[in-house]
Amino acid sequence: MTISQRTPFATGARSAPRVLLALLAAVLVAGPASTVALAQGKDDLWEITTKMEMPGMPMAMPAQTQRLCIAKSGKDDDYIPKREGCRVQDSKRVGNKVSYKMVCTGKDSMTVSGDTTFGTNSYDGKMAMSGMMDGQQVQMSQTYSGKRVGDCTAK
Repeated sequence: MTISQRTPFATGARSAPRVLLALLAAVLVAGPASTVALAQGKDDLWEITTKMEMPGMPMAMPAQTQRLCIAKSGKDDDYIPKREGCRVQDSKRVGNKVSYKMVCTGKDSMTVSGDTTFGTNSYDGKMAMSGMMDGQQVQMSQTYSGKRVGDCTAK
């Protein structure tokens, strides 16, 4: 049974585990940046905002913003928000749009499909995720946007 098939969440203490589960999901996918942003350099510093949505949640989760340094020679996959244990298996670029499929392994495994559209100094994307978390089937969606905010040195 997916969360979207359940009745709306009850208020009070009974809904707390579900809210925590959703927040954990947001952290798992957005996760820590794999490249640290440093002050100045030859690469691009991006400010990336992600927003997670989970059907049936009693409240919207707040957007999360982080800065990420991406090498000028970076691949399209470098712009996709992902956590450790997530790997893009398939991606295809047509013009300024990249479509992809990603698999996340580990305790909370997920399958992800999404797309990213690139502008001159910005990009926007969305992804749909499904998988198991703490023994429950979950389905979530995430939107994200990035804008170039400066220079950095990618590690």
